[in-house]
Amino acid sequence: MKLEFKNINDSHIADGRVFYLFGNYKKSFGVFCDFVLEKFMSKYKCSGENIDIFQGSVADSIKSINGQCDLFGSKITFFCIKNVEDSHLDKLSPFLGIERNVFILESGDYGKSKKITDYFQKSRFFAVASFKNDMTLFSLCKMLIPTVPQSIATEIIKIINDTDEDLRSLFKKISILVEANDDKLLKEYVTYKSTFFQQFDFIPMVRYLLNTAIKEKIHGRKQENIDLSKKGLTQFLLEAEISQKLGKNFEKSYLYGSLLQR
Repeated sequence: MKLEFKNINDSHIADGRVFYLFGNYKKSFGVFCDFVLEKFMSKYKCSGENIDIFQGSVADSIKSINGQCDLFGSKITFFCIKNVEDSHLDKLSPFLGIERNVFILESGDYGKSKKITDYFQKSRFFAVASFKNDMTLFSLCKMLIPTVPQSIATEIIKIINDTDEDLRSLFKKISILVEANDDKLLKEYVTYKSTFFQQFDFIPMVRYLLNTAIKEKIHGRKQENIDLSKKGLTQFLLEAEISQKLGKNFEKSYLYGSLLQR
């Protein structure tokens, strides 16, 4: 059945579910996989120890399923598979919807995935349109940040269209500001993000630290050389990025020094 990003909620997230993304906008796949995984973990209050994530080909995925010999195991496996085409339908269909497996699939070449796209649109599974247009971006934005104001959502779409920053990083930073209810910083971030994209050495460093801190928080994996779990770190890094873009011209040593003192 057809489903838009913005209409996906907790009721769609469960063991045995299948999501099939079709269309020419491929950047949504990674952030959507993260969304489904995080929603599942939150809904069922499970940790990373109860979940396996498999990323590979259709053939490798089927081998992995056939290798699930523990009949009493409680782990759920998330299969995130790209480039799914018509030739894969018969191979995949026997395994779709079975317990302890969640499938997140992405269509491959348009000419080679018409049949399987039609199948998912007419099936009981979820076929999610992901095309390179503002309608898809708005729908994606409302799924990831349901409470974001219309005006901010419009600006976020402009940002996505103008930058090559990874969607996972971009949406994580904006969602943190929305959740923190920091309207002033949110508006500043969106405004300057929308109008200023020149890359400094400082900015990639901030983004790296932000991405790492977010991954630590979600997956509980700490880095060996630096502690990114300190209180207020994300807010500090976001403010540092905005200040740099406003012309304060910090050196990277500012980051290192401030991180050590926090």
